[in-house]
Amino acid sequence: MNLAYALIGPPSCGKSAIAKELTKYGVAEFVSYTTRPPRPGEQDGIDYRFIDKETFANTELIEKITYSGHFYGLGKKEVMGKIEKNPVSVVGVDRNGFYQLRKLLGQRVISIFILVDEHTIIDRVIEQCGNPEAVQERINYAKAAGEFDDWQIADYVVKNTASLEDAVRQVLAIMKLVDIKPVSVAP
Repeated sequence: MNLAYALIGPPSCGKSAIAKELTKYGVAEFVSYTTRPPRPGEQDGIDYRFIDKETFANTELIEKITYSGHFYGLGKKEVMGKIEKNPVSVVGVDRNGFYQLRKLLGQRVISIFILVDEHTIIDRVIEQCGNPEAVQERINYAKAAGEFDDWQIADYVVKNTASLEDAVRQVLAIMKLVDIKPVSVAP
């Protein structure tokens, strides 16, 4: 049975970074849609599918959120295509995204909470955007949404407090891919 692993946790806990690293091991990543402009270094179809609001409104999505005035969502076609073709897939989502994946895929979805302390999140948000208001907005959003407590609904918890490589190794162990070596993966 092909499985999808949903990485959950507060903003800047490392969900995206871990998912990107897992692709080096042949793990397929679900690519979400967003209406926000790409950040420096982001690529369309790899980091997100960057689309306008009209296209977003006409896309069949299994989950969607609004954050900082931009829309984000996971396409049903994307999910079904990847889960059928790949033995193991991964995606970083919020609690609602996890629940929607579970509704669509049932027990083929396994959740992993990415545990990180609030100070590390603050440092990462400052590094990403450098805007103190954005830092507080992200922390307030995560607290209001209960994202620091999502470990309670997770199947597994991974500590992302040391190196990214340590967190990736923990996730690979959960996926039962400990003996696999990194490969070059085309997007």
